[in-house]
Amino acid sequence: METIDVRMFTAEIERYKPLVFQVCNSFVHDYFDAEDLTQETFLAAFQKLDSFDGRNFKAWLMTIAANKCRNFLTDPRRRMQMVSDTTLGEIESPDPTPEDLVIHTDQRKRLLELCGSLREPYREVAVAYFCKNKKLSEIALELKVPLRTAETRLYRAKKQLRELVREEWKEENVYAVQRP
Repeated sequence: METIDVRMFTAEIERYKPLVFQVCNSFVHDYFDAEDLTQETFLAAFQKLDSFDGRNFKAWLMTIAANKCRNFLTDPRRRMQMVSDTTLGEIESPDPTPEDLVIHTDQRKRLLELCGSLREPYREVAVAYFCKNKKLSEIALELKVPLRTAETRLYRAKKQLRELVREEWKEENVYAVQRP
């Protein structure tokens, strides 16, 4: 085959398309990428048809396919992988969802209410510790009490909060059971 014209080239595409696809697929291991690379191979071959020396069209075509695949595999843009919607849904965002923000805000309000319902001196320690996120040593300094006293008050505040939450939980469950 000395020279090849467009009609002959079209026949060669049909003849070698399965082989070019197989070569591309063996390189990239992805059906859709292999399809794209097969098309790119034939497009490049058509564009360079005038540089074909007329010997061994199959080998020339396979060289183009292999080079296209190597370039594809080393392309830095390829490192950015496309993800499907289902995969995208599985990726967790570091930012809280709006639902999480609402729940967190409600929980903080409820905690403030519960701490505020404690009797003194436990209320002051509980509000500072749980709602204002202060360290126990800071609380002791502010209240001008020994650290051990602040620890005891916090311990008792936790115990009272635990009881309040249990009572609240029992009431909610009784109410839920009694609903028609």
